[in-house]
Amino acid sequence: MRRIWVSVAMLAVGSALMAAAQLASASSERRGEIFQVGTTGASAQVDPQLSYSTTAWWLEYATAAKLYNYPDKRGAAGNILRPEVASHFEVSKDGKRYTFFLRKGFRFSDGTPVTPRNFAYAIDRAANHDLASPAGQFIADSEATNIVGARDVYDGHATHVRGVLVAGNRLIIRLTRADGTFLSKITMPFFQATSTKLPIDREVVNVASMEGLPSAGPYVVTRNDANTLTSIRQNPYWRRGPGRQRPRNLTGLDVQWNLNEATAFTQVLSGELDEGPIPATAFFDFDFVRRFGVNRARFWTMPENCTGYLPMNMARPLFKENAALRKAINYAVSRRAYASQAGPYAGQPWTRLFNPGVPGWTNVNPYPLDRHIDKAKALAAGHFRDGKITVLYRSSGTINPAQAAIVRQDLIDLGFDPANITMKQQGWYDFDPMKDADIGVSMGWCSDYPDPYDWLNILLSGRNLLHENNVNYSKMDLPKWNAKMEAAAKLVGAKRYKVYGELDLEIMRKVAPIAVERTYNNRYFFSDRVDPKSLVYQGIYSDWSIPALALK
Repeated sequence: MRRIWVSVAMLAVGSALMAAAQLASASSERRGEIFQVGTTGASAQVDPQLSYSTTAWWLEYATAAKLYNYPDKRGAAGNILRPEVASHFEVSKDGKRYTFFLRKGFRFSDGTPVTPRNFAYAIDRAANHDLASPAGQFIADSEATNIVGARDVYDGHATHVRGVLVAGNRLIIRLTRADGTFLSKITMPFFQATSTKLPIDREVVNVASMEGLPSAGPYVVTRNDANTLTSIRQNPYWRRGPGRQRPRNLTGLDVQWNLNEATAFTQVLSGELDEGPIPATAFFDFDFVRRFGVNRARFWTMPENCTGYLPMNMARPLFKENAALRKAINYAVSRRAYASQAGPYAGQPWTRLFNPGVPGWTNVNPYPLDRHIDKAKALAAGHFRDGKITVLYRSSGTINPAQAAIVRQDLIDLGFDPANITMKQQGWYDFDPMKDADIGVSMGWCSDYPDPYDWLNILLSGRNLLHENNVNYSKMDLPKWNAKMEAAAKLVGAKRYKVYGELDLEIMRKVAPIAVERTYNNRYFFSDRVDPKSLVYQGIYSDWSIPALALK
């Protein structure tokens, strides 16, 4: 599994406890206006061109102002890009020139007006060789998104990306090739309006020396003590107006890092913290779920932008040109048992590739969440070929072997002879881990950026089979479907998401190259001070909208 939007540690245990943290404010602010949250982990970077984790981007969703942004809305409505600092944009006929028209009225927390130059500076900084931002890969890739001149800056031969131009209220960005993923990428937090006070080639750590890290969103980072405390407060220059319609209920939020898990949990129970970690023992030694319920007020389990699945190798004899057996597998797998191995409420059964954090997702599953073994047997009848199957799985830990055992039993129930099932242990970091396997267990995917291309085209297109970082583990390479994915990749805007959402369902129903098993869920625990009506889970960022949060 590749990780961009979630931490490796979180995926290693099969779930995520994304929490941010608390420390009672030492200022004169009333506690009731400051949301207090606690986590056991280390702090996140706050430099906008360097921060690259879910917790950091959760905070930046409250502090950043972007050309286009995702609204503070629940469900699929929160996955649709809306104009923010830009009122609109235009694309040239060849798809290589984007012109963004910026609104007036946005101001940084130091009072400075936001102009197109601040977005150009963000791109220059993201590409800067010495700063070594992880954002560079998203704008200087000759095979994907490539802004003219970004590679020269990335390689240290220039300091300004020459394909980015400023003309009055317009920001003009020229690409070397048309790329439908560009809009999704340019609205990542890396490319938010960035103050020119930030050094072009050095990380900003000590925000106190700058009297707060200048930002143009509803909130601003006012304090950042590494591994101890990060604080955000309202941007005093953010006022409602065109593009500035987001909620802003809290005075601020404090995040304390490296807390003791049991202590922080007790503090949430007592109301000293408003959000904090849940020890695993809480689900067994304490009547936690019975007391607080699930997804009602205080305890929540919500899907992050990751999907767990079983790839079926369509290049090997068993599954090649054998859609009936691949569909049968989808009906035969025990998704609830599989998901439960990750831990209590750490995932939920799922059957389509797109999870609720993928633009284009709709609440439709192509297969039943509970297995239909009779239907599976009917589909599989006459399609077992030689009856032999090799199952590749990870042997590390306890979760992976347990999930592999569930899949093995499902195959037996479907009709495979136990003697013909070969369980093969192998690492997943080989160039071609599925080359000698028919089906893989404990696979998962988290998107690198919020666009459906990073799901369908990356995981299922035949174009990726020869790439060094190939993750098309099902080895799907069908001209008809390759063409459909390529056509979807050229679309822009709402039509792009609609077509991709329909294509996801169509591929799963008709081709069934994989059997999706589960989502990966974050688990949250809130104090009784939190107003549950204010909890707006933002699927793209896999966390709650800070601007929407409110206390009783």
